[in-house]
Amino acid sequence: MKTLTVKKLLIPAILATLASGCADLQKSQSLLDAEKAYGQAASNENILKYATPELHAANKTLMSAGVAENENDMASLAYIANTQIETAVTKADAQQAHQNTQALIEQKEQLITSSVEAKKSSAQSELAIMQQRVVSMEASDAEREILLAFGKIEFITETADLVPGAVAGIDLLAEYMKKYPAKTIVISGHTDNSGSAKFNMTLSQKRADFIRDVLVSKGISEKRISSIGYGQSQPTVSNATGSGRQENRRIEIKFNS
Repeated sequence: MKTLTVKKLLIPAILATLASGCADLQKSQSLLDAEKAYGQAASNENILKYATPELHAANKTLMSAGVAENENDMASLAYIANTQIETAVTKADAQQAHQNTQALIEQKEQLITSSVEAKKSSAQSELAIMQQRVVSMEASDAEREILLAFGKIEFITETADLVPGAVAGIDLLAEYMKKYPAKTIVISGHTDNSGSAKFNMTLSQKRADFIRDVLVSKGISEKRISSIGYGQSQPTVSNATGSGRQENRRIEIKFNS
């Protein structure tokens, strides 16, 4: 409704003023051009939405040009009005571009969220299938499955925090221990040789304790779990390469009857 009011009031008002004001002084080409530019701008919804004040200013200037007493004043006012119209157009374009950018950002965030949710749902489905398999397996087969899953567990560098999505092995182990309540386990933490031996010994113990604590939080008795850190003292491969160091940063599980 506001847009229609602006269109209905501004355009007739300026045309009426120009018609009466220019009775004795012929319109210059610059004024005619400014009038045309104003008419186009006043019909643009984006300009009416984002640059109404600038459009009003141009309207007033054109009205003054319409009653100018000489050609120089008319030309000057027409130039000013044209500049004001261009300013309105530029402002409206910038505002619309900003709105478009915001819309694209929101769409991107929605796509990312959807992707994350889809991956999370897929991971949960896969975990549920693996848990069913572990429950239906013989103990020895289930233990092999768990050890394979633990081979994929990774910690954030120099911390006892797991990287996102690295809990599948722990969940499988919890299901296994619920199925076999007489089983006990030893969790051993290992590191590569980056950093001091003292730091790595402490870090490996924290990582082993972390796995134990997660199992306890899932209902497994702490009495059934031992955790120990070996630091960098038991590498399985050379620490000379990045892949070797990654392999040595590990959690091992030993099953006891």
